[in-house]
Amino acid sequence: MGRRVVRGEGLGRVFGDGAIRTVALRDAALDVAAGELVVLRGTSGAGKTTLLSLLAGLDAPTTGRAWIGDLEVTAASETELADLRRGTLGIVAQEFALIPMLTAAENIELPLRLSQVAADERAARVAELLELVGLTPHAHQRPDELSGGQQQRVAIARALVHRPTVVLADEPTAQLDSATAEEMMRLLADRVHSDGVAALVSTHDPALVAIADRVIELHDGRVRPAG
Repeated sequence: MGRRVVRGEGLGRVFGDGAIRTVALRDAALDVAAGELVVLRGTSGAGKTTLLSLLAGLDAPTTGRAWIGDLEVTAASETELADLRRGTLGIVAQEFALIPMLTAAENIELPLRLSQVAADERAARVAELLELVGLTPHAHQRPDELSGGQQQRVAIARALVHRPTVVLADEPTAQLDSATAEEMMRLLADRVHSDGVAALVSTHDPALVAIADRVIELHDGRVRPAG
């Protein structure tokens, strides 16, 4: 394993006040090294999505700090966070966040356009990812013409197309059948181990947990080693 490239220290997140106050995370600490696939496991409401959102800079913690590489995301500007997501960080969200008017290929290509990658390189990378996730025949279909599972594979391909060094994925195989889910997880594992990517993936699927290098659990908003 390489150096630690994802770190969280003392992360806490509280929503609301008074009678509606909800503690989603309590003093959470974790790290993920380059070349390591870590699975984050926990029941619904345990705080998995909250933790991933804090690490990605999509939400701000009530307490604690987090880093992606050398950038402290919990203290970063919006410009720094935007640059992080264009280059270093790949995110797979539960809700896919695909752009409705773009085709599958165009959705996958978007991070490369934002980074001003040359057109021929964009085309080659998009074609590669479409093949890897089994969607080449659906390249020109828009999200409303795709199944939920196909949309999820587009989201996974989009997160990988700019060759990030860190991937944060929230239930990335929830809409997939078991065979396709395992294919997608092995695709991610291959990228992690061949390219030195650091990946933190939340999942409930025991078969996917078995592929991980390490498993950590969230219980009542607290991080602990699995087992």
